[in-house]
Amino acid sequence: MMDLRDFRFLEAVAETGSVTRAAGRLGCVQSNVTTRLRKLEDRLGQKLVERIDGRMVPTAAGVMALDYGARIVRLSEEAEKRLRSAAEAFPPLRLGTMETTAAVRLPPLLKAARAKLPDLRLSITTGTSGELVAALGRGDIDLAFVAEEAAEARFASVPLFEEELVEVLPVGGVSEAAAVVFRAGCCYRARFAETFGDLPVLELGTLDGIMGCVAAGLGRTLLPEAAVERWRRAGEVETRPLDGTLGRVRTLAMFRPSNASRRSIDALIGLAAG
Repeated sequence: MMDLRDFRFLEAVAETGSVTRAAGRLGCVQSNVTTRLRKLEDRLGQKLVERIDGRMVPTAAGVMALDYGARIVRLSEEAEKRLRSAAEAFPPLRLGTMETTAAVRLPPLLKAARAKLPDLRLSITTGTSGELVAALGRGDIDLAFVAEEAAEARFASVPLFEEELVEVLPVGGVSEAAAVVFRAGCCYRARFAETFGDLPVLELGTLDGIMGCVAAGLGRTLLPEAAVERWRRAGEVETRPLDGTLGRVRTLAMFRPSNASRRSIDALIGLAAG
């Protein structure tokens, strides 16, 4: 197979017209040039240069080899340029986030990313903390925003937000004693059970669905205060604070340290933490 070094030797002989001068240009001894050309000609089965009037000139086959070689060089330079450019840019980033974080914390973060990281290509999925940790382990996402209780030692983590959890009830009190919660794997759901005990469960997949059911008097829930503020202000629900540390929970950014999108991960975490 003809590689770039073969082309460089053949090109030097064709341009200088001499094996000796080619060796000088390449910084090697004359025998190296002669040996490499002979091996290349043997491999291709035909002469690539010939001596005419005391000057080494390429044969028709040599001209063809030089043409292919020039194309190989151009492709190599183009590949290197593009790969270097890709290394300097932000690799695509797959973010998984809790529904409540997506509703409250993500919009200002995405706005900042659009202004400060315009080349960042970001795709977003939502799920419970348990679902997101599992997706991170499978390699389906690169970065997860999860509740601190879901942290696992195999992943790196950075604290991002501290949330105040509140009990959310319909206006005037609970008409039915039910827990209106996200799917299994939600850390807020687990905190609800720890705080209020086991109640009949009404399970939903969206923040809007949960808040709609609470407002309709179907039960109560436990969520970050910032995530339910607009419903409280609209007079659709009431909230009650929790005692002591029960009401505080941190959101972590969690990722695999060796992830190929690490540059994008660090950039987005830097914006969120800043």
